[in-house]
Amino acid sequence: MFRVGIAVVCVVASGAGSAAADDATSVTFADAVAAAQHAPALVATQADIRAADARIDAASAWPSPGVRVETNRLTAKVVAGASVPLPVFGTVGAAQRVAAAEANVVRSDSVVADREVIRAAALAWIALARAEGDAAAAALSATQAKELETIAKGRLDTGAGAVVDVSTASAARARADLAVIAANYERAARGAELAGTLGWDARRTVTTAGALPGNEAPALGDLEHGLTTHPEHARAAHRIAVTEANAHEARVSRFPTLAVEGAVAVDDPETPGTDVMLGLSLDLPLFGRAGDRIRAANATGDAERARMKAIDTQLAASLVAAEHRWQAAKETEQQLETTIVPAQENVAKLALTAYQEGARDLETAIIAARDLAAARAELVTARAELASAWVELLDAGGRDAAGRGQP
Repeated sequence: MFRVGIAVVCVVASGAGSAAADDATSVTFADAVAAAQHAPALVATQADIRAADARIDAASAWPSPGVRVETNRLTAKVVAGASVPLPVFGTVGAAQRVAAAEANVVRSDSVVADREVIRAAALAWIALARAEGDAAAAALSATQAKELETIAKGRLDTGAGAVVDVSTASAARARADLAVIAANYERAARGAELAGTLGWDARRTVTTAGALPGNEAPALGDLEHGLTTHPEHARAAHRIAVTEANAHEARVSRFPTLAVEGAVAVDDPETPGTDVMLGLSLDLPLFGRAGDRIRAANATGDAERARMKAIDTQLAASLVAAEHRWQAAKETEQQLETTIVPAQENVAKLALTAYQEGARDLETAIIAARDLAAARAELVTARAELASAWVELLDAGGRDAAGRGQP
């Protein structure tokens, strides 16, 4: 199996300035996924959940009581009164139901956001592994180009070669060295991106270790079974629950508001002593447009149900498509690893030997070396694409690279 923790060192004056191996942080795929679960973005989603839970408690608040104090010059000197609304018709419960439904949506959004962070970290790790593989392949091609240049110079010294062969081989070697420099810069850039995704210092040198994932994937039937609990489906269901809670709250708002009222009249010359009055009042929601609010909530619910149906259809299609892409990527990677690259390595070896022995010209050896470099680059790309397709397949089935989701 392909190992990605290969350190390619190319010492050039204007190179990428790689840190020493002792200063680099080696990260496996599992390490990257685990670190992503503590990334700053995930901390923010937990704060959103706490805020949503606090809103549930806040929704249990009763309406505010009213207090009044008045006076007049002919009768009582002071009249003090208070009104205490009593939410006896379920208004507080309806508000809590809405807040709880909205909190569930926030939790669903948090799950989706967390999965996106983990997915981004997984793909960033794979991209870094690919960059390291490209750098390793470029270094091998540079070594082969240097060997070809050495052979060309040796043939010239023995009188069996030509100056043009040396010049051609030197140009090929320079091109290969430049490819190494570019690959090292790309590797450093991918490392910075991975560090940023994990919430680390972007100047921290990060390298990959261990094997690329993706050679084995869950069966399509198992993934299809988990679509009913897919985070996108769950979020759509929670949004429907919010519309139902809003409709219930609108229905409850049709009931009148009951309040207990009391008043005390002090120093009234027409009344011996202090006069105390108690009573009940009803606020009638005659102009609250509750019917319109109910119809709006029901219409919103119908729209959310239609969206959930569309989401379910898209999830099923995306899963099948992701499974096909993974199968194609696996077939490509296997053919390159077992057939194409070994065959191209043999061709390059034979062409180099033939040129060294004078049986073939330099152009044949250079073409064979370039074809080998291209085949190796294709294999690196195929392995990275297989790992990426595996991540996308798990994501389509409602799982993530951390192993969370329905089995």
